[in-house]
Amino acid sequence: MSDLHNAAAYVAALIALGECVRKLIGDRHLPAALSRDYLAIGLMFASVSLMAGAPATMRWTDLHTGLPHFGYLIHCLLAMSAMVCMAGFLRTVTVTTVRMRVTVALFVGCGGALGTLYVLFGTADPHFGISGRHPASLAFTLIYLGFMITWIVAFICGAWRISRGADQVVRCGIVLAVLGMGVGLAGLVWKALTLLETIARTELSVRNTDLTLLAEALGTVLFAAGSGFAAAVRRIDESRHRARAEAVRHLWERLRPVWSQSGVYSGEDALDFRRQVVQVCDAWLTLRTYVDPVLQNAIASAVARRRLSARRAARVTAAAEIRIALAAFENGLHATSSGQSADPAPQPTLLMTDEQQELDWIAEVAQAWTDDAVMDAVERVCARADPGTCHR
Repeated sequence: MSDLHNAAAYVAALIALGECVRKLIGDRHLPAALSRDYLAIGLMFASVSLMAGAPATMRWTDLHTGLPHFGYLIHCLLAMSAMVCMAGFLRTVTVTTVRMRVTVALFVGCGGALGTLYVLFGTADPHFGISGRHPASLAFTLIYLGFMITWIVAFICGAWRISRGADQVVRCGIVLAVLGMGVGLAGLVWKALTLLETIARTELSVRNTDLTLLAEALGTVLFAAGSGFAAAVRRIDESRHRARAEAVRHLWERLRPVWSQSGVYSGEDALDFRRQVVQVCDAWLTLRTYVDPVLQNAIASAVARRRLSARRAARVTAAAEIRIALAAFENGLHATSSGQSADPAPQPTLLMTDEQQELDWIAEVAQAWTDDAVMDAVERVCARADPGTCHR
């Protein structure tokens, strides 16, 4: 079992350290750097704490320092330091009113008490920190467990409050982190119950509490996984937003002949994304009046031949209509319809669609501008249209 505990502690420590390095190096461009740094440093403390608490490490420190249980003392102090960082994270995201100076003062007081108890009694008690039969060992363990359990519960409550305003996918990352903290909490509660049992039933032999180390290792892995999952989702969202903004910019450039004549938001700030969206929508509404109903039917027939999915057929149709209408507009033809059905995004009801959904739709149509299905539909329609209606 000792090999299992060693392997679990070292593997979890490496995973936590890897996530710490990723957060410090890979997320430097992100805002709210203080909260990120608190989490990263907390992961680093948790990583080193697991290494120090591994049975092999504690045997090594006992042998080379000549101080029994010194590795266990370091393990406890570093785990408490990780909780201080978690408290700092909660403070920076304003889900707790406890000031950092109070948290640090509590840590210094508890850490000083642990150090004093260890110096006075730790080297003489073979079961120091494991059983409660010696008053000093009992006091040491109660101080450690009280500090850890208090802040783990505080973090779990704070994380749930944060998750209420998060996206569903990001909430999954928070749930993983909370689950990790919960597993660690279960290990500490089990140790507390074992401690109380040895106090109440003196005839029992002292039980090993290494199961707590396994719980801490698993909890740390889950916490790091939650942190990494949230970061991965954030990067995917950032990449999607960049691609959407680039698609809108390309469509904005293509529709310049239309929106440049409307005077909507023209000026030095025309490159602003929000203004680009307004100008694209304005041009789109104008161009929809240039699509002849006969040509709309021809486009629908050309798209139907390809048997596309409903979503792709909708954006191919929209892109083909815009291309044909833009050609008619540039050739000086007159509007052919009243534009009553003109709408930048298809809506199932009269209610306003979600802004993000509308932006996604505009980006999809922009990306479909050079789609093979769009090119085919435009060619087929232009082949039967009047000269000047389409660009060949």
